[in-house]
Amino acid sequence: MKLVRLSVISITACVMGLIALVLVGLHSMGEMHEKQAEIKALMDLHHRIGEFSVASDALLTNRVPPSRLASYRDEAVSLKQTLSTLSDDHPGARRAIHHIDFLVGTLSAVYSQSARLQEGSDAQRQADSPLLLSLHSQAIMNQVADYGIELDTALREVTIQRQAQIARDANWIAASFAGAAVMFGLFCVAAFGLLFKRINGPLRTLSQAVQRVEAGEHGVHVPVSGSDEFADLSRTFNRMLDQQESMVETLSGALATRRALIDSLPAHIALLNETGKILDVNNQWRHFGTDNDQRDATFGVGSNYLAVCRAADGDCAEEALEAADGLQAVLAGDRDAFALEYPCHSPDQPRWFRMMATRLIPAQEAQGFLGAVVMHVDITERKLAEQELKRQAYEDPLTGIANRLGFIEAFSRHLDRHGWNPQDIVALLDIREMRSINDAHGYHVGDQLLIEMARRLGEHLSDNTLLGRISGDQFIVLLPGDDASRPYERLDQLANIFHQPIHLSELIIEIEARGGYTMLGEDERSAEALLHEVEIALHETRRRDNSQFHSYDREMDRRAQQRIDLTRELRVALENDQFELHFQPKVDLATGTMIGCEALIRWAHPERGMQMPGQFIPVAEQSQLIGPIGEWVLFEACRHLREWQEAGLDLVRVSVNVSVDQFRLGDFTHKVREALETYTIDPAALTLEITESVFSEESETLRRQLNDLHALGVRLSLDDFGTGYSSLLYLQRYTFDEIKIDMGFVRRILDEPLNRNLVSMILGISEVLGADTVAEGVENTAVRDALLELGCRIGQGYYYSMPLEVEDFRWLLEKHSRLPLAPPTPTDTPL
Repeated sequence: MKLVRLSVISITACVMGLIALVLVGLHSMGEMHEKQAEIKALMDLHHRIGEFSVASDALLTNRVPPSRLASYRDEAVSLKQTLSTLSDDHPGARRAIHHIDFLVGTLSAVYSQSARLQEGSDAQRQADSPLLLSLHSQAIMNQVADYGIELDTALREVTIQRQAQIARDANWIAASFAGAAVMFGLFCVAAFGLLFKRINGPLRTLSQAVQRVEAGEHGVHVPVSGSDEFADLSRTFNRMLDQQESMVETLSGALATRRALIDSLPAHIALLNETGKILDVNNQWRHFGTDNDQRDATFGVGSNYLAVCRAADGDCAEEALEAADGLQAVLAGDRDAFALEYPCHSPDQPRWFRMMATRLIPAQEAQGFLGAVVMHVDITERKLAEQELKRQAYEDPLTGIANRLGFIEAFSRHLDRHGWNPQDIVALLDIREMRSINDAHGYHVGDQLLIEMARRLGEHLSDNTLLGRISGDQFIVLLPGDDASRPYERLDQLANIFHQPIHLSELIIEIEARGGYTMLGEDERSAEALLHEVEIALHETRRRDNSQFHSYDREMDRRAQQRIDLTRELRVALENDQFELHFQPKVDLATGTMIGCEALIRWAHPERGMQMPGQFIPVAEQSQLIGPIGEWVLFEACRHLREWQEAGLDLVRVSVNVSVDQFRLGDFTHKVREALETYTIDPAALTLEITESVFSEESETLRRQLNDLHALGVRLSLDDFGTGYSSLLYLQRYTFDEIKIDMGFVRRILDEPLNRNLVSMILGISEVLGADTVAEGVENTAVRDALLELGCRIGQGYYYSMPLEVEDFRWLLEKHSRLPLAPPTPTDTPL
């Protein structure tokens, strides 16, 4: 039977027995109360009998009214009724009833006789007694007294007998209750003894098995018998032991795997308790100790990590204290983790480590704090890589000095160390004609020159000077100031370094530098702001082209802002189609016949009116907008050619100016082909005018694009010949169909013999190359005649026509007019 069922039955039986015992007790108590009531009734009866006897004597000796005699008789009747309930069990009760009847009868007879005597002589009776004082009367009184005594005796016998009976009944009731209580107690003892027997044996067996398991004994099993809860518990215990053995094996394997895994990690790992004591370490930790000549094979196990850190000295003492404070916070529970990167260099190599401390938090907070795990990971490779990346990010790869970012970072460190000095100067210099040096000697010589210049600057400048190369041939320098020297003196010293010849192998190269500079002044600014200022100042120096150094002022910023605003407006102009083309004829100088034209862009500004190219093209070139603007000019010129062709007009060649920036993108040939195909234009009708500045970007890409354009059938014109980078070498490499003589030579052809000779020379070169020659800037007949005399046949200028709007130029085409239409007056000036 299941223990639960047995327990329920035992408890139920005990409760029922207890209820029965209580009921028996309540019944016994009721019986005792009844017996007590009987005894009280007997005592009351005895008392009434005594009073009845006294009353009988009183009635015999004293005359009483009839009412009292009636009461006496009623009391006698009541006593007889009470005694009649006891007469069956007690004979004395029947005798008592008989005595009462005798007393009542005797007193009734006496009182009847007393009434008859009262009618006789009063002398025969006493005045205060119902009986005559005769001997007979005295005998009656004695007889009544005897019956009274017998009545009392009979009643006392009844009382004694009844009390004995009640005592026997009470003893029986008490014995019954005691027997029931004893039986209930025996039943409870038996029930709980049975439960104890059923529980004690299996419980002791389980307890002994647990003690054996706790002692480390394996293979323990509890015998199973029966089908109660202890049998189920024993079977479960045996299964748990079997599972525990399997789990121990699994856990042992897992611990071994984890240990092997931790030992294989490339980190030095230590386990600490809550006080910082090292409990265990992994193999990497031990190997590190062995490699560093530690005598203790366990390398620190048992020592206090915090104490070791705080006792450290040498170069890493500061980091060791920081590590101790961070680890203390982790062990105290103020933080869950702590990390620190620190150097730990050995004599033969630099080394860095990253320390990480993590709290060991139990699954339940009530279990308390377990300690911490400390790991040291070797991050030397990462640090070296970071240093290399930082070097690459902050160092110029060619010269080894700081680049733009490096100079900004060095300037910040300089301010932290020395503070802001208003007398300091930041100067930006570039080498004049660096392009020519590269063309003449090759780029490798140019690189060697830059390296030598960086070395020379580093040797001649003071320790507090900052030096950098921010791009190409531009060097930036921070010159520390003092009250003893003026700014121009320091700048002259800097320029002198550049002016000294540079010896490269067998070459001696003379160079010159120009630059812009800014004083730090009282207004503190960032390094980026200072770089912006010197770049603007250098731009101003280049623009003037006749100064060595130019100082920054706020007016330059204003002009720079104007360029920014103009750039933004140019973008809007492209989007809103605010540009238009004007056409200036190219004329046969001998006949005045128009043989071509040059498309010139104009900007119809909504507020400032018509803008000439010189007002916005330089800004477009600086802002990388010349590409889209040039593309617009190309397509727009082809569109007008198509319109003139559809109108049946005699077509003339249209020349379009091309910027070097359009070639840099590498797809200019594709754009030209697209424009020709879009408007179905004969390529020979389109001439591309390319300035000599294009050769500043001379490259294989440029050569390929020019060759492709020539193969496409488009005419190529070299514009502004003799003013820029052109040389006979370039003319040999590239094929041009036309060479334009710069108007600077043409306008002064009559004033300076040199200009006339230069024009003649250009005409000779063109003849050798088989190219047409166009003279720009023909303003009067004298210049025209001089050009004809030299053999120039094509010209362009205000003598023939100013650039015309589309409608006016179309009118010229329709009229086939010769130019000029009317000879200009002496007051006419070109627009």
